[in-house]
Amino acid sequence: MALREQLGFGVVGTGGIARDFTRALERSPRCRVVSVTGSSLEKARAFQAQFALPGSAESLPALLLDPRVDAVYVASPHPFHEAQAIECLRAKKAVLCEKPLTLEAAACERVIDAARGEGMFLMEGFMYRCHPLLRELVERVHAGAIGELLHVRADFGFRAERNPEGRLFDPRLGGGAILDVGGYPASFARLLAGLAEGKPFAEPVQLSAWGKLGPTGVDELAGARLAFASGLTAELGCAVSYELGTRAVLFGEKGRIELPNPWIPSGDRHALRSELHVFRDGAAPEAVSVHTERAVYALEAELVAETLPALEAPWPAMGWADSLGNARVLEAWRSALVRG
Repeated sequence: MALREQLGFGVVGTGGIARDFTRALERSPRCRVVSVTGSSLEKARAFQAQFALPGSAESLPALLLDPRVDAVYVASPHPFHEAQAIECLRAKKAVLCEKPLTLEAAACERVIDAARGEGMFLMEGFMYRCHPLLRELVERVHAGAIGELLHVRADFGFRAERNPEGRLFDPRLGGGAILDVGGYPASFARLLAGLAEGKPFAEPVQLSAWGKLGPTGVDELAGARLAFASGLTAELGCAVSYELGTRAVLFGEKGRIELPNPWIPSGDRHALRSELHVFRDGAAPEAVSVHTERAVYALEAELVAETLPALEAPWPAMGWADSLGNARVLEAWRSALVRG
């Protein structure tokens, strides 16, 4: 792929996440959004006008024909990710796809196979993995700030108005808490378990689940307990109808580290400051602030630009094997919840 000084992104989808991504890239010197397509040409043109984009497209095939588009950000509802990502890869476009990459592990494998076969970049958009807050956390864990890791508690849950036809509650649109936000705590726990085992990530050897299914049949509240080969355990929570919060805590032999919101810095996708707190036995608490020049979506897009022409972003961003492992955990979590 011949890259310009600025990487041109085409955006698939015109919803809130697509808007946050496009707004963030307005301040990026390395990336910009050049075109958009949505569920209708009218929505695409309105999006184009809102952000003063160079172009819009009536369909994904039309977007992919635009020579200004170097990469595609897939921000459509979950069930469309697989087919759209594969279509983009076959058109020789780099792909940044919103989480979850797919609804099922087998589909995730198909998208990865397409990227490998086409020799194209692919990354699942867990933006927190691209933020320096996570690197700060990893460095402190590596340095033994709280001793050996023993347990992780991670939650991502919010209360949305129950709309049976909305994306969060409609099973046909991949609704439910596990698919929408459960991937965050799951991927976080797997990364930390990997640190405990000297690997980029680790897979659980045991998983149990609990939860509450809503009137449309999707999981509105779900929890999981994971155990890893190292002895590390993790408790995960996610919700779309309950205000669980966004906190993560790492417990070690010598203390703990708390992150008020590791997923969205400061609770705002456009914030430039985030923090973590270190509590060591026998020492005063330490507050650690991390500042960035650009919002997290811009950092994510710029990582894509910096990585090309390589096919996978560097750790701790989500590589292909990491995405596939996370998809398998989410699938097992949903299955255990239904069985339970």
